Amino acid sequence: MSRKGWLIGGAVVVVIAVVVALIVVSVSGGDSSGKDPSASGVTGVADAIALTKGIPQSGFTIGKPGAPVTVREFIDPQCPVCKAATTKTLPAVINGPVKAGTAKLIIEPLTFIGPDSSDAALAIAAAARQDRAFIFSEILYANQGEENSGWVTDEVLTSFAQATPGLDVAVWETDRKDNALGDALFAVADRAQAAGATSTPTFIVQGPGGTEVITGAVEPDVVLDAIKAAS
Repeated sequence: MSRKGWLIGGAVVVVIAVVVALIVVSVSGGDSSGKDPSASGVTGVADAIALTKGIPQSGFTIGKPGAPVTVREFIDPQCPVCKAATTKTLPAVINGPVKAGTAKLIIEPLTFIGPDSSDAALAIAAAARQDRAFIFSEILYANQGEENSGWVTDEVLTSFAQATPGLDVAVWETDRKDNALGDALFAVADRAQAAGATSTPTFIVQGPGGTEVITGAVEPDVVLDAIKAAS
């Protein structure tokens, strides 16, 4: 089942307030009851490299800029169903229409589960400045810890950055502390509301043939069929 996390309508103001608080709050690292990638070593790097090889990445986007179909995936870095989608749903989409140039994928990080979501989303946004958001997020999901356990520490995020090919870690360290990145996350929250994204992951498939909203870690054919219909 997908995680409900977005309140629409009368609760919009409350949601925005929560998102703002999560983005602004400063979280110190602590003991984690979940998985600690810094202790066990970063995994999933080879798979992420193989999946993205030869495909252009720009900002939060992977795929050719002029692809006729756009797939937006609203995610929360802490969402376990989003992690499931990275292994169940996305590989066929990336290896199929994205690699073929008929679709591009844009990841849209939300921050509603907790403070760890905010810190991780800012790290993804910082990687996006170097066109490495997608591969960074793939590595993050491969090493995801338990929700709100404090697993998203500076050390862990840095280990992901160091494992991300082509990422200048020093520049990334500076960028992720830039308050301007918060604006990007606020904009994602607005787009989620406008698109009717009420859970994560939510895929918005849009093209000349129309728009379809898909939720959850669905079978890849569900998204592939939507891309065909939207083409």
